Amino acid sequence: MPQELTKELLERVDAEFDAAQNAEEVRAVFKRYYSDLGWKRLCRLFVLQWGVDELWHAESQRAAKASQRDDS
Repeated sequence: MPQELTKELLERVDAEFDAAQNAEEVRAVFKRYYSDLGWKRLCRLFVLQWGVDELWHAESQRAAKASQRDDS
């Protein structure tokens, strides 16, 4: 079962990417968190090197837009 998306989870994943020393370790981080965060969020953290705050802000905006659609 996927973990809830929290800023702490994003910070933990970002720290694991920073600590990874080789491609195998990076691959292990992707595999470990793929079901929780999905491919796009992981790529934004690792490949595009978005900061945790930037990604968290984008997720907050996305959630706000989704709730506005649900209200209509």
